[in-house]
Amino acid sequence: MSKLSMHSITAPTFVTILNAMNMWLDKAEEYAKEKKFDVDVLLSSRLAPDMLPLRNQIGFATAWAKNCQCRLANQTPPDFPDTDLATMETIRARIARAIDIVKSISAADLEGAEVRTINYNLGPTMKMSQSGLDYFNRMALPNFYFHATAAYAILRHNGLTLGKQDFMAGMIELPKT
Repeated sequence: MSKLSMHSITAPTFVTILNAMNMWLDKAEEYAKEKKFDVDVLLSSRLAPDMLPLRNQIGFATAWAKNCQCRLANQTPPDFPDTDLATMETIRARIARAIDIVKSISAADLEGAEVRTINYNLGPTMKMSQSGLDYFNRMALPNFYFHATAAYAILRHNGLTLGKQDFMAGMIELPKT
């Protein structure tokens, strides 16, 4: 029986969903072009008046992915400026940077991460401390999926034809025939 590693449960999940987001953005650009409106309309869309727009949902998803991997590897996560959420081009570049960071952290870098104490801030005043496994399972992964799901839902709400297969793209390996 093989042992599960933190790397095997973190990196593939983050990379798969971030790659799926790029596919959603491809469809968003096609949709805007077909319907003859500026894709920025979608990037600025939200499900509720007090909710962050699509661009910020993607921004938070990328932040949770790269921050989680870095923290689990006992590295300081690089800052991503909010200015890189301005255009489709800069958003795609942010997704690519997040994927590169997640992929750059090896399985060896995450050895023992499940028991390593992860210290981080939630906002400017709340300091948190959890084991790596609790941090991933109870904080990073739920937040990553929350923002990824919100991005998906915003696009669906605005008329994009996206299905479960678009969200799960790459998660399931189909049997080879």
